[in-house]
Amino acid sequence: MRSLALNLGTAVVTLLLLGTLTFPASRILTAPLDATPEPARAATPVDSGRFFFGAYANPWHLGVWTRGVGARPQLLAKFQSFAQRRPVGDFLGRCERDGVRRVLISWEPWRPVPASLGGRAQGEPQFGYRNVDIASGAQDGYIRGFARALRGFRGVVYLRYAHEMNGFWYPWSRDSRAYVRAWRHVVGMFRAEGARNVRFVWSVNPSLYLPRAQWLRRLEHFWPGRSYVDYVGSTVINFGGVKHYTVARFKPSLRLLRRTFHTPLILTETNTERHGRVSWLRQLERLVARNPWIRGAVWSQLPSRSKAQAGRKVGNLSWDVTRDPPAARVVRQIIGIGSG
Repeated sequence: MRSLALNLGTAVVTLLLLGTLTFPASRILTAPLDATPEPARAATPVDSGRFFFGAYANPWHLGVWTRGVGARPQLLAKFQSFAQRRPVGDFLGRCERDGVRRVLISWEPWRPVPASLGGRAQGEPQFGYRNVDIASGAQDGYIRGFARALRGFRGVVYLRYAHEMNGFWYPWSRDSRAYVRAWRHVVGMFRAEGARNVRFVWSVNPSLYLPRAQWLRRLEHFWPGRSYVDYVGSTVINFGGVKHYTVARFKPSLRLLRRTFHTPLILTETNTERHGRVSWLRQLERLVARNPWIRGAVWSQLPSRSKAQAGRKVGNLSWDVTRDPPAARVVRQIIGIGSG
């Protein structure tokens, strides 16, 4: 009897083991023939570090910029219009080869208008590029291709789409409701394409000539919603002359952006006229050092549309920080905030 019981027990254990081993196989055999494992997804780049300093600089000339300033920017930036023919992949590829892992692209839905024609001409609607056109899918093929190009970059892309929408000098400033629809449509397409390394930057003009309450009311009409925005951006430029703006003039607007939209900030275009530049840059250094919610500042000395239109009413923006040792010394210190 004992032998019989032992044999029965052994048989039961054997059957259980066989059932356990064959269960996964049975699941595979009964699975649909077209079911394939989901491919492993690449890790999403993380925006690490307290602060980064960037520059609108040609990546092919990064060495020249770095030697002139005495420090290397943590980000490179560029403007790119929808109508521009040159593919963005050249820029991204060069950044990768030089070890740049952050880029900012100011992405403009238009065919650029010469600055000499003035702000009103710039603001005229352009068929095919209007907010309503983009929201209804007129640029979907281009947007998908652009999303795929950015998705392939081995780093983080801060995408500054349709910036300074609260002004009047760009065509996308018309029809705030359609702007919101276009913004959400673009973000949705990037998500559908799996561009997980892209951060959307909703970047405004500070409009220091307006009362802040009026300025904020207009901004709120263009706000796409927190789930569609990763960073809020702002232009911070001291043009000099009739547009002489100290860093202190910008502080209340920047703090209001932070309190209203509860999103970290990036100073997406920073520059100052030559007169008083070192003092202005020191003020900028103190601003970003004392306010950890300002996550980045991007230096731009590209030709200014506002300067071209204002002429002699504003100061000298044509000086070059890479050829100005006193100014470069302060920029080096600002870069150091992100390196520490």
